[in-house]
Amino acid sequence: MKTSTIKEYISLLAKCRMFEGIPEESYADALKYLSAERRSFKRGEFIMHIGDEAVRAGLILKGTVECSYQDAEFNKFNMNHFSEGEMFGESLACAEAVRSPMQIFAVTDCVIMFLNFRVLYDSSASYEHQMKLAVNLIRSFAGQNYFLNQKVRILSKKNLRDRIMDYFTTLTPDENGTITLPFSKTALAEFLCVNRAALSRELGRMQTDGLITMDGRIFTLLRQQ
Repeated sequence: MKTSTIKEYISLLAKCRMFEGIPEESYADALKYLSAERRSFKRGEFIMHIGDEAVRAGLILKGTVECSYQDAEFNKFNMNHFSEGEMFGESLACAEAVRSPMQIFAVTDCVIMFLNFRVLYDSSASYEHQMKLAVNLIRSFAGQNYFLNQKVRILSKKNLRDRIMDYFTTLTPDENGTITLPFSKTALAEFLCVNRAALSRELGRMQTDGLITMDGRIFTLLRQQ
């Protein structure tokens, strides 16, 4: 990757968990070691299809992507959204001969840096901060595991209102106590495994009952149930 490209994104790389503890002057060597490749995608374009060979993880330099699954009847289930400075596909990229069970979609125009983490298995390859990269990758896996455990807990609730309230508690409010959804209400419905109309009705009831206020994707929790 060109030095000019690295300079363009150096502040973002400095905030990325994958490069934590690695000196900025060593980023170029780290990206060369990971065979970094930058690609751009237009809004609405698929970054990865179900069944594609998953050999590289993606670090988002610009934009937002959505990861989702489809069942046999082509119903879509939203797993998560990722934005600038976040990674997706690390687990698949570290596995061998894996076909992707998920699809990755550009919600906005995106710039993605693809990274090869399998090089960490290669004892003949060397990089000064190789161990730090490996530790940071393990931490990333731990974060994914925590997120999936949270999602299982949310989806275990039989009542839709309970699912919504549990999901809201996983989001960090701003200094005014408001919560901004990281994706659309349609995507939230997919995330909660309910249809969009049912979600809209329940959000309306929660507002009537004085639990929340909402304005588009912005919510304020007024009280717990």
